[in-house]
Amino acid sequence: MPPKRSVSMNQPNRGQILQTVFSHFFPVASPDSELVPSSLHEDITPILRVAKDVEDTNPRVAFLCHSHALDKANELDPTSRGRDVRQFKNTILQWLEKNNESTLKARQKSSDAHEMQSFYQQYGDEGINDLLNAGAGSSSSQRTKIYQTAVVLYDVLDAVHRKANIKVAAKILESHAEVEAKNKIYVPYNILPLDPDSKNHAMMRDPKIVAVLKAIRYTSDLTWQIGHKINDDEDVLDWLKTMFRFQAMIIIAWNETSESGGAVFHKVLSVFITAAKLNLFQAFLDIALSWKARHSMSTHVRQRYIFKAVAAAVWVLLMPLTYAYSHTSIFIVAILIYLSPNMLPEMLLLIPSIRRTLEKPDFRPVKLIMWWSQPELYIGRGMHESAWSIYKYMMFWIVLLTSKLAFSYYVEQIKPLMGPTKEIMSVPMPGYWLPEFFPHVKNNRGVVITLWSPVILVYFMDTQIWYAIVSTLVGGLYGAFRHIGEIQTLGMLRSRFQSLPGAFNACLIPNENTKEKGIKLAFSRKCHKIPNTNGKEAKQFSQMWNTIINSFREEDLISNRELELLLMPCWAYPDLDFIRWPIFLLASKIPIAVDIAKKRNGKHRELKNILAEDNCMSCAVRECYASIKKLLNTLVTGNSDLMLITTVFTIIDTHIEKDTLLTELNLSVLPDLHGHFVKLTEYVLQNKDKDKIQIVNVLLKILEMVTKDILKEEIKRLHLLLTVKESAMDVPSNLEARRRLTFFSNSLFMEMPGAPKIQNMLSFSALTPYYSEDVLFSTFDLEKENDGVSILFYLQKIFPDEWKNFLERVKCGTEEELDAIDYLKEEIRLWASYRGQTLTKTVRGMMYYQKALELQAFFDLANERELMKGYKSAEASSSGSSLWAECQALADIKFTYVVACQQYSIHKRSGDQRAKDILTLMTTYPSLRVAYIDEVEQTHIYSKGTSEKFYYSALVKAAPQTYSTDSSDSGHMLDQVIYQIKLPGPPIIGEGKPENQNNAIIFTRGEALQTIDMNQDYYIEEAFKMRNLLQEFLEKNGGVRYPTILGLREHIFTRSVSCLAWFMSNQEHSFVTIGQRVLANPLKVRFHYGHPDVFDRVFHLTRGGVSKASKVINLSEDIFAGFNSTLREGTVSHHEYIQVGKGRDVGLNQISMFEAKIANGSGEQTLSRDLYRLGHQFDFFRMLSCYFTTVGFYFCSMLTVLTVYVFLYGRLYLVLSGVEKELGNKPMMMEIILASQSFVQIVFLMAMPMIMEIGLERGFYDALFDFVLMQLQLASVFFTFQLGTKFHYYCKTLLHGGAEYRGTGRGFVVFHAKFAENYRFYSRSHFVKATELGILLLVYHIFGPTYIGLFTISIWFMVGTWLFAPFLFNPSGFEWHEIVEDWADWKKWIEYDNGGIGVPPEKSWESWWEKDIEHLQHSGKWGIVVEIFFALRFFIFQYGLVYQLSAFKNKYSSLWVFGASWLLILILLLTVTVLDYARRRLGTEFQLLFRIIKVSLFLAFMAIFITLMTCRLILPQDVFLCMLALIPTGWGLLLIAQSCKPLIQQPGIWSWVMTLAWVYDLVMGSLLFIPIAFMAWFPFISEFQTRMLFNQAFSRGLHISRILSGQRKHRSSKNKD
Repeated sequence: MPPKRSVSMNQPNRGQILQTVFSHFFPVASPDSELVPSSLHEDITPILRVAKDVEDTNPRVAFLCHSHALDKANELDPTSRGRDVRQFKNTILQWLEKNNESTLKARQKSSDAHEMQSFYQQYGDEGINDLLNAGAGSSSSQRTKIYQTAVVLYDVLDAVHRKANIKVAAKILESHAEVEAKNKIYVPYNILPLDPDSKNHAMMRDPKIVAVLKAIRYTSDLTWQIGHKINDDEDVLDWLKTMFRFQAMIIIAWNETSESGGAVFHKVLSVFITAAKLNLFQAFLDIALSWKARHSMSTHVRQRYIFKAVAAAVWVLLMPLTYAYSHTSIFIVAILIYLSPNMLPEMLLLIPSIRRTLEKPDFRPVKLIMWWSQPELYIGRGMHESAWSIYKYMMFWIVLLTSKLAFSYYVEQIKPLMGPTKEIMSVPMPGYWLPEFFPHVKNNRGVVITLWSPVILVYFMDTQIWYAIVSTLVGGLYGAFRHIGEIQTLGMLRSRFQSLPGAFNACLIPNENTKEKGIKLAFSRKCHKIPNTNGKEAKQFSQMWNTIINSFREEDLISNRELELLLMPCWAYPDLDFIRWPIFLLASKIPIAVDIAKKRNGKHRELKNILAEDNCMSCAVRECYASIKKLLNTLVTGNSDLMLITTVFTIIDTHIEKDTLLTELNLSVLPDLHGHFVKLTEYVLQNKDKDKIQIVNVLLKILEMVTKDILKEEIKRLHLLLTVKESAMDVPSNLEARRRLTFFSNSLFMEMPGAPKIQNMLSFSALTPYYSEDVLFSTFDLEKENDGVSILFYLQKIFPDEWKNFLERVKCGTEEELDAIDYLKEEIRLWASYRGQTLTKTVRGMMYYQKALELQAFFDLANERELMKGYKSAEASSSGSSLWAECQALADIKFTYVVACQQYSIHKRSGDQRAKDILTLMTTYPSLRVAYIDEVEQTHIYSKGTSEKFYYSALVKAAPQTYSTDSSDSGHMLDQVIYQIKLPGPPIIGEGKPENQNNAIIFTRGEALQTIDMNQDYYIEEAFKMRNLLQEFLEKNGGVRYPTILGLREHIFTRSVSCLAWFMSNQEHSFVTIGQRVLANPLKVRFHYGHPDVFDRVFHLTRGGVSKASKVINLSEDIFAGFNSTLREGTVSHHEYIQVGKGRDVGLNQISMFEAKIANGSGEQTLSRDLYRLGHQFDFFRMLSCYFTTVGFYFCSMLTVLTVYVFLYGRLYLVLSGVEKELGNKPMMMEIILASQSFVQIVFLMAMPMIMEIGLERGFYDALFDFVLMQLQLASVFFTFQLGTKFHYYCKTLLHGGAEYRGTGRGFVVFHAKFAENYRFYSRSHFVKATELGILLLVYHIFGPTYIGLFTISIWFMVGTWLFAPFLFNPSGFEWHEIVEDWADWKKWIEYDNGGIGVPPEKSWESWWEKDIEHLQHSGKWGIVVEIFFALRFFIFQYGLVYQLSAFKNKYSSLWVFGASWLLILILLLTVTVLDYARRRLGTEFQLLFRIIKVSLFLAFMAIFITLMTCRLILPQDVFLCMLALIPTGWGLLLIAQSCKPLIQQPGIWSWVMTLAWVYDLVMGSLLFIPIAFMAWFPFISEFQTRMLFNQAFSRGLHISRILSGQRKHRSSKNKD
């Protein structure tokens, strides 16, 4: 948590300081407990606080407390040497002398001893005894205060009795002993609890230490039951209990054909005997692990442990007796009695309202009933949902588990494998080629365990796959009922555009009409209809629509022509009584109508039916007629001509009224008339002199007036109506503009709360944490070239249409014209920054709230006349009391935006450009506020010449600009401090980002708070829906409680950068839509997964804030906010009618660092108390949901990789021992089962949710096309590679802790990464593991059968992916000139002895290696033990392969052979040690002697080798086998040595260990580099890689081949400039 802040709005003035000092040394009242000298504070302060509390009740007792405080001070510091101690003693002494007589008169008893005893007994009767009887009935703070006060009073009583030589009564001593025990319990500990009863148990200081010190509780590497939620107090016994379901299925399958159903059922019931034994073991383990905390436990907690152990022991005796010596029915009765204590919580699950009511109060009978089955927690009460919600997620899991168990039993794992298993068990014991450690075993149980181990892991892992399947189906169905994706294309938008005004007014305009919700809305396609008139509601929609379209133009998403086609006319047109639609909706309607009228002249019924069916055509014709009529009436001024025109229009109007227009008039001349009007409108718009000659002189003066904007907009629209073709219907052409328009239109038909008036809406704030990322791209950064390409050039090719629109907006035809204008350079910076992940982009998006609220306030406040004029007219008003000023003020009241710029003061003082850019943002957006931490160094107040640092939380805004006469002072001090709050010290003591948010949250306002990350964007059309979203806080979620966090969907806007960005975009999009949709409903376990969720600000400020900031454990601080909210009776909902833009990492290294951070965070979540509490308080089905959607995903990913390891090591044992050859093809059945899992996981787990969501939103044809295209771009390679990242960092965190934040950067990663950089990052996480799996596969294929299973092929695919994916997805990874530079950089980095203190890991292998193994030095004992245990697996290679050498195969199977191989290894290690010693000692001064030693060793080695080859003791293949055996053995020794560094570092062996590690890295890196360099010889490989990586960019005009080849022409032109 952040440090407590001393809230003083500014620095204290001199008068305040003097007043504090004076009151400190010359008190006028009783001594202040808070001004005790620091040396006495801990002992004296509690006494003075108690004295102050009891002073009003009993002044004499207060006097005695002060006297005891003085005695205590004299005892602690008899000579008064401490600072201010003498003054403090004098103060107390003066107070005692002054108040002795008055308090003595008030004494009620005869002596001070009796007075103290009476008061203590009275206090105990009224306070302590009530607490002891009430138990948990009072609050924790009350209990703590009362017990601490009682302890202090006893100390005073004891001191008074000792002075009077009176013994303390025995009753008081007994009471004090109990109070003392309670006082030790009620001490706050901010740590992970060890005991399940978190109310009274002792707590440890570090959750990771708990996990690694308690070996019995280290269950991370065990395979849990499907959906099991891992808790911190889980142990091996809990794991074994989860195996019962699997055990029962095996019993049924094994005995299915051999015994009757009753006998099988009786055997299945035997699992409860095992349960009783395990419960007894668990009870004794609970006592053993909690033994040290026994003194701090309350009596009822100790009783619970004892009763649990006794009851478990009784059941261990009863269960076997009733099973063996009674009927099955009696045993079932015993089982029911055994399960009865746990039945109450399960029964209450069906009636959640009763359980919530009983859990919230501290009701003793209920606590006694639930005391046995559920530990008591201070938080986590009342979390249960409504009965309907429980039914929904219960049915979800019942369907899922039923499907999974049925499939596993009948199809996949259990029943199909019973036959092969029985056959293996019936095969006689084969002759082993290896020495057996259990030679007297008479069956093949070891073989069965080897074959079944990976199958069991798959059984527990594939529940995650079934969750992906079921959640996809449920999420897709739920999304369809919520009208998601009903408007997918522009065609769909045009077809429903005429219903948008009604939907807009129903959703976004305050009205009394109640919108349909729930089931009615799901099956309804209707919306609130507005009259087809040009009235108030139409004006509101048109102004909102035009605001959106103008925003598109400002963002350069559309061109000027597209702007004209998309805008709706807002100017008053009294002659028209219908809505004037945008031109793109009326495109080609007039030419088509004219053509139809010509071809069907006389067929008036057909023409009438066509106009009646096509409302757009009817509106276009009517508007065109009205516009022409108005134009001619305006242009013609002569009386005779005007009379003629009036007569013509009168006749036409008469025929229109009589409905005889089509029958009485000749319409065949319409095409000619249409052509004349087109020319007329062109002449009027162009206003050219040569065209004026063509117009009648009478119209000349009128033409000049018209061209001065009197009718220009109307004439332009008339011209478009007459001329636009069908191609104008496909606007906007920009894909992003299309997506935003279709989503906004679709959202108006989705369920959302009604919009309140601006005055009545909830006020809210937005908060963005910022550290030191890019604020605004500088000109230098934009033009700086890397590999021949600059960021600006890259963006121009990625967004060619938007760059063209930008040039049009700034009125420049070419880039040369743009470069020639200096003031446009700032516009270029803004254009590029709006397409990156910059703070400028985020601020622009969030400030759309201000604009939207101003427009909505205008709609609420404007009258009919003002509304018809439009908001532009009100905005142009300069009067301070104008309507628009009122709208702006209302928007400022309802919305606040704070950017938490943590290092703003540092950047400002150092003249950093980022500070200047932030000032520019504040100037551009006056409502923007910046919060930061100000570090000020001030002279100490009490001593001269010394300084001290003070820290402040500050809030600033842009100051009104003043123009100084001094030119050098221009632009200085553009900000001004609003608030400055002094802090007690440095506030960043935990993770930086949450601390930054906690520092700035005090400056936010309102009932709601939206957290926005720095890589996010927002849109004007979504801002209009914010007041609807805030109304969700006022509607109960599920009918139980009001939501405390509103989750929003996100759109990933970085998908077009590369194929990797596209993969991540699709994966992330499926999670933030269909994934979170299911989490919120029906599962009710959606938490906070990052910004842009909206918090109930008041709720979270009073419950710990929105960010937990503890170091390491809260690395993923976002999700802990969701945990915290749920545990404190909050709820999190998810809403998809509003979206926020989000940027993601776009390069492989960036993505891998992000995945590593998330995996580290998940490991810490597994060890956190929050999940511990959630697991205890959730019911079974909700616990399953929580597990599989949080840490369970990473745990199952870990099981996926462990399955591969277990399978290969088991097969290695079978082939090297000769067992597989004896068994034939029976083990192949196991591999067939595993093969189905490998591809099912890739297809369903990753792709199925994505396909469903894309299908919903864009159509299933597009979804299938995207899926196929992703596979062609090697998406499977990418996701398989990321599986290794998750596995490595999750396991590393569980074993050793040490999770750390990894800054990924948010730039455009389209440049080449050096080979050494890739090796540093992926060496231990991927390359080493892939090499191990490759060696395993190689040995298996050498000695195993010729059959290669599908699962084996998938493992080879994994090996290749983990080895070469970083180079495959590396831009220019196979360019020859890059390869040459990479090799030089690699050789420089890998050089030995180039490290040392201060050398960064990027410059030295030695520094990198030391940092890479640094986590082992901070790990616990059991973490090191587990690390060493896992390292022993590498010795299996040596153990198996040494018996395959030609000299020993089928001849010797003694363990002495294995021992001799170790002797050979020791000789080799000794040789390497001698060489290393000689190199260091003789390599410089005695080079000749060193060379002689090397030559001698080489000749001796060659002589021995040739002799062995000649004597046929070693064959050529034996050399290869020795390499396969020694390489893993050496690596295993290296891992053990690294883990034992403190033990072997002193004797000097560490240099040899470092040498061995260096050799391994040198060889591994060189072997990896060879195939990469070989492929770089072929240019077509580089071309393929380029097209594969940047296919999205190719489709949008990016010539990436020119970019990555250097773009020499572009570079040379830049140099000339």
